[in-house]
Amino acid sequence: MKKVLNALIEILFFFYRPIFYLLVIIDTTILGILTITLSFFDPTGNTIHYIGVFWSRLNLFLSGVRVRVHNREYIKKDQPYIVMMNHQSHYDVWAAIGYIPLQLRWVMKMELRKIPIFGLGCERMGHIYIDRGDSHQARESLKAAGEKIRNGASVVFFPEGTRSPDGKLLPFKKGGFVIAIESRVPILPITGLGSRAILPKGSMAIRPGTIDLIIHPPIEVTGYTQENKEELMEKVRAVIQSKLVL
Repeated sequence: MKKVLNALIEILFFFYRPIFYLLVIIDTTILGILTITLSFFDPTGNTIHYIGVFWSRLNLFLSGVRVRVHNREYIKKDQPYIVMMNHQSHYDVWAAIGYIPLQLRWVMKMELRKIPIFGLGCERMGHIYIDRGDSHQARESLKAAGEKIRNGASVVFFPEGTRSPDGKLLPFKKGGFVIAIESRVPILPITGLGSRAILPKGSMAIRPGTIDLIIHPPIEVTGYTQENKEELMEKVRAVIQSKLVL
């Protein structure tokens, strides 16, 4: 019976997917224009951040995706964090923005800035673009991330740098750890589960499902320097890995 039900859902979503992507284009356009307009009255981005929350939850709902957040009690109110999360799918972004109760700012690849309305909307909301092919610009982007933290926002890094094709953790990049040590802000590790089954890397075939976000106790960066940041990287990696089920 379960196989029949899964086959029926797959057939229904085959016909629904084009409608879903059209709905995403429409709601992104409308909410993007609203974000750009209201950003002139909200220079911090703290209020229009909630447009992003609504946008994320709306698209998760339209996808038939449920998000469960575990261990919210580890997040302290008014405490900024460097959020580190494994990356399996584009849906990780919607899940985190929609359901992690923090003022989140993302470090995003520069190519996304070129998307009409969306790119400018994200910039006006306070997200940070980084050009990985330009080392000087990349350093400036990381400085901007540090400034966001000093203003009370939490900055999100996918330390793998890209989506994992098989769900296994890829090697971590150093940028987020450099910022954490320089800003003396704790790292909040999060293990994301389930998003790869909804939309794996290289596919457009979304499926309904459940994403679990497992929040771990914050990791203090006191005692770490740029010289021993690899130890911090391994510690964060081990924590995220501890709940990663493949």
